[in-house]
Amino acid sequence: MSANLYDELQRVNYFNGQRLAAADFRAEQTYHMGMRRVLNRSLYSPGIVVGLEVELAKSNPPDPVDKHLVIVRHGLAFDNLGREIFIPVDVVVQVMGAPSNTPGIVFGNLLVVSYREMRKFSVQSNCMIGAPYKPCSGDLAWGAPTRIVADAVFEFLDSWPSDDSGKIVLGQIELNTKCEVVRVMPGVRRYAVPVKPQTVRALTLEGEKDIDQANPKVLWFHVDGGAPESVVLYLRARKFSSLYYTEIGKHGHNITTVAASSTNDYAHSHPVTGGKTTKNGLHKHAIWVNDGKDAAGVDVDTGDDWNNKIISDSGDHEHDLKDITLGNGLGSVTHSHVINASATDSGVDDFEVRKPIALATKTFALSFVKSLEVWLDGQDITTLIRQQLEAKPGKAGKWASLGDGTASHEIATAEGTGEIDLLKLGKEIGLGSHKLEFRVTSAGIGGAIQYNLYVS
Repeated sequence: MSANLYDELQRVNYFNGQRLAAADFRAEQTYHMGMRRVLNRSLYSPGIVVGLEVELAKSNPPDPVDKHLVIVRHGLAFDNLGREIFIPVDVVVQVMGAPSNTPGIVFGNLLVVSYREMRKFSVQSNCMIGAPYKPCSGDLAWGAPTRIVADAVFEFLDSWPSDDSGKIVLGQIELNTKCEVVRVMPGVRRYAVPVKPQTVRALTLEGEKDIDQANPKVLWFHVDGGAPESVVLYLRARKFSSLYYTEIGKHGHNITTVAASSTNDYAHSHPVTGGKTTKNGLHKHAIWVNDGKDAAGVDVDTGDDWNNKIISDSGDHEHDLKDITLGNGLGSVTHSHVINASATDSGVDDFEVRKPIALATKTFALSFVKSLEVWLDGQDITTLIRQQLEAKPGKAGKWASLGDGTASHEIATAEGTGEIDLLKLGKEIGLGSHKLEFRVTSAGIGGAIQYNLYVS
């Protein structure tokens, strides 16, 4: 009994002198394509193999038409028959669907891709070619297209496609009331996974890192043993460690101070123990008597120098000074002194002190992160993370950024971001090494980041 029961298992048995017709070559193609597709659907489930990310269209310069377009990046997917849906270049797709009356709530608008073949490049002739011994083989007359082109079809569905439809979901599109694209939600993407579970080495990375503009956190992790089923990230913001400021770079200080007031008593006296008066002793004496009429009395000198004859003068003379004490000339005096000085250099001199933000006359130390960015393998995934966090119940409007520099932001709570499913962001995380980076781009902004990464 033969096991070759299907046409797909037939291939041409070549020999010298054999005449080959179109049917023979088709049989050869069918054998190889059929076996390859059997392997594809036997080893992997239908879904995205690599690429095919859906992003907002952005022209440079901006074009108003971009609001109604999305870009599907190049990539590969398998359908339910194992056929390869290969997109070699980025494709621009016109969006269609129902607008959302409530932001964040979307029904339908599922962008799907499916396999399609087209025949092109016809050749004109009236000849008919048939395979040997198979006159009814269905061979086309000359003039048929010369190429079969493997193509893909993009569609928008309002419900999830069935498993046997051959349609692979790439993303869900949110439209506003003007039918403009608001965002692309990658959480609905369907990935191809091995039918037989692989052995993946579980990985857990936990830690804390102080970051600022010049000091990002780079986290390397490696996927080994198979494609991961789960890659989950948790983030929390904490206040920048004050220990950073205990080791200041080399610097100096200008010192201006006022000494304490001092009171001194300068009261004193000087005794005189010697010295003489100047010579100025020449003088005369007059004799006055009371005449009973004038209050001052009258000079008895009648003009004949009678006074001088009775009392003679002593002439020019001087007097010695003795037993004289000068009184207090000074009392208590209170005063102070202003001291200007420069302290000598101190501190560590092998790095430059961080320059803080200047706001008017105030400066501030680092505290909590503001506008944290997350990069995966060189691509900024911050917006995709914020969209995933915004879609959680009760979190709409709370994730305009990953941190606002204060302790009141959601990322600074005990819960932090909660679970961030990196596989639902539409980025490929396959075998090999991957780079996860946390950074801030503004000078003077920074803080502590606690991270938990689980790969399984």
